Amino acid sequence: MNPIILKMLKSSNHTFLLTSLQEAFQDAADFEVVCIGEMESQKVYLCYLSTLVGSDHLGFHVASMEENQLHTVLESFYGTKYAEGNFNTCESSICNGKTVLCMSHSSNGIILETYYPHQSAVQSPQTENVIQGPMYAFNENYQTNVALLRQRMKTSRLKIWESTVGNVMHSKVGVVYLKDVTETSLVQRICDQISQIDVDGIQDSGELLRLMNNHSTFNLYPIAITSERPDRAAASLLDGKVIVILEGTPFSIIAPTAFVDFWQSAEDQYLSPFVAVFLRVLRFAALMINLFLPGFYVAITSVNIDVNRLEISLAAAASREGVPYPVLIEAMLMLLILDFIVEAGVRLPKSISSTVTMVGGVVLGQAIIQANIVSNLLVIVAATTAITNFIVIDYQMGLVQRLLKYFVLLGASIIGVLGIVICFVIMVIFLSRIESFGVSYLTPIGPKARVRSRGIGLLAKMHPFSIKFLMNLWKEKRQGT
Repeated sequence: MNPIILKMLKSSNHTFLLTSLQEAFQDAADFEVVCIGEMESQKVYLCYLSTLVGSDHLGFHVASMEENQLHTVLESFYGTKYAEGNFNTCESSICNGKTVLCMSHSSNGIILETYYPHQSAVQSPQTENVIQGPMYAFNENYQTNVALLRQRMKTSRLKIWESTVGNVMHSKVGVVYLKDVTETSLVQRICDQISQIDVDGIQDSGELLRLMNNHSTFNLYPIAITSERPDRAAASLLDGKVIVILEGTPFSIIAPTAFVDFWQSAEDQYLSPFVAVFLRVLRFAALMINLFLPGFYVAITSVNIDVNRLEISLAAAASREGVPYPVLIEAMLMLLILDFIVEAGVRLPKSISSTVTMVGGVVLGQAIIQANIVSNLLVIVAATTAITNFIVIDYQMGLVQRLLKYFVLLGASIIGVLGIVICFVIMVIFLSRIESFGVSYLTPIGPKARVRSRGIGLLAKMHPFSIKFLMNLWKEKRQGT
């Protein structure tokens, strides 16, 4: 042990750091206090949590300090830094995986960096699969996630604001942005919202996002995207957005977000612009089918029967022959069964989830038709609705779609096609009133649309999309011709 370092320890006749730490971690089975030597008639101790530290940073040797007794003595410390701290600092450092070096009668301690992270390795994305593009994702370690972003953004303009959230958990959270690209007011707004969070602990980025938006009493739609892909996070930084990384979760928050961003896949920017636009149009078509197809079926078979051709009405009536329930109850029952099957496939272990979904989808579907509980045509409608729901890119937006289709279904059952139109207008009005961290949710047509985006796919450069920008772009093309 270096005597110069140990001189940083201050002796006290009243409050002993070692005693205070032993009292604070009294019932912690993994808290260990190890005597590593003696200096100036005082023993020197290492205090740490054995489940969080690694021995790679410390070098020991065995020495004989008394007759017929061997002791472990600290010979060297291999670390990046060390610091001196009082009881509060040392207690927090031990909880973060560091080791405190102190003497029996000292009032302070020396904090050594010995944290050994227990984490999963960098793996492929689990929720954002792509055919072409990078095949690695964030994990639960904060430092690793920041390093993955640094590897893609090799510039000094990448800035990180760090803080801790949770009065008990003290989870580290970082706000990452690109200087001179991201608006300063946006960064300050997000940092202020994080600083105002007052909870015991946060487990996931979804919970953090909800607490950042706690001023909204009712907000059905997600106001930001959660992504586990570093390439998507890096592309969002270039678009002038902010990335929020939370310790303990592989999902980062991308803010602000427009409604159209939820239909943009991570690999769209790697494809031909025309292919990317075609796929996005396909996803929007799936959105409309998922929301309005069940309601349209109920409307034309129970309320607006006269709008159909005679052949369609006869085919629908023939398929419902023997069904004892009204169309609304029939459609509601079928959609609920499909949601039960989907939820079971998500929650069950992977080894049996495929078997359960196959049994539920094939066997139960065939049996429910033969029992004349639902019609054949409704089974086709329900299956199409379920397939289109899986096309959505973001999981949270998919859950919103599953809920809203029941809202449209009820409106269609009351006043038919007019009810579908009214439900659509209500959803558009609701979307127009939502703001994602000060930016209109309906960008590029919202009143506060200033988010950079390459989402259209046909533009080679980044532009702050808005109605004004689109009109100026159209005028420039007219003048050029």
